[in-house]
Amino acid sequence: MLNARYDLFISHASEDKEEFVRPLAASLMQLGVKTWYDEHSLAMGDSLSGSIDKGLQESNYGLVVLSPSFLNKPWPEYEFRSLVTLEIGERKRILPVWYHVDRSKVMRFSPHLADRYAFDATDKGPFLTALEALRVTKPEAYARLYRMHAAERISIPREKLAPNPLLGPPLTQPQLRRIRFIREALMDVFPQSWNETVTSFRRDLPPYRDGEIEVWECVAGTYLRIARKFALDRKRRKDLFELLIGDTLGTPIPNDPGQPDWVRAASVEFRSELPNE
Repeated sequence: MLNARYDLFISHASEDKEEFVRPLAASLMQLGVKTWYDEHSLAMGDSLSGSIDKGLQESNYGLVVLSPSFLNKPWPEYEFRSLVTLEIGERKRILPVWYHVDRSKVMRFSPHLADRYAFDATDKGPFLTALEALRVTKPEAYARLYRMHAAERISIPREKLAPNPLLGPPLTQPQLRRIRFIREALMDVFPQSWNETVTSFRRDLPPYRDGEIEVWECVAGTYLRIARKFALDRKRRKDLFELLIGDTLGTPIPNDPGQPDWVRAASVEFRSELPNE
């Protein structure tokens, strides 16, 4: 849905709100996902399909927390049939999350849902569930996480972004060679181990990897050229790196006459087409 009021709503049993759903919503909002959940806390007698239909009118996606409390409610057959229809529709907008349930329990609720991809949050907790929701609902924003962390624009500890369960398939050798250049070029201002660097790019969905690597190549190339041309000291090199990363996140490098020469040069260089001869 274009121009939806929310990115995501969370449909859940009221019993799961305090332990799981509230911290999940807080993590989603910390990651920049506009989240609606208070009106989708389901108690006995509430309409599952009605809640989901209402949520999808206001949101791009719906996340449904399938827990023992959720599955034990006596939903009428047409209610969960409505959920399955939405989940397997032409454009997948329902994201099932398993919380303290396994496939056999979901199978008893709905064989169709049991065969669909779901994120098992039982051992991963609210934050990793929020990361997975971000990756599915806003993959471009998910790809920017590494840059946002580099620019210190999010207060999420780096170790919270590192767990292996959220890694995608291995990078290709050409991608790894490009990433090696990026890492070496920026080592003095953004030191990372090889494993940290590779892990950061493996979190991106494959269709977004080359684009994100290209952004970092532009940052690294401009950084090397400006730092060398103006013989910048360590503090100014750090400032240059932060300006370049900020530009990729929507804050243009200033280019007014009052700026130092190296800042204005970086602004021009970062946007310039390279000569082809």
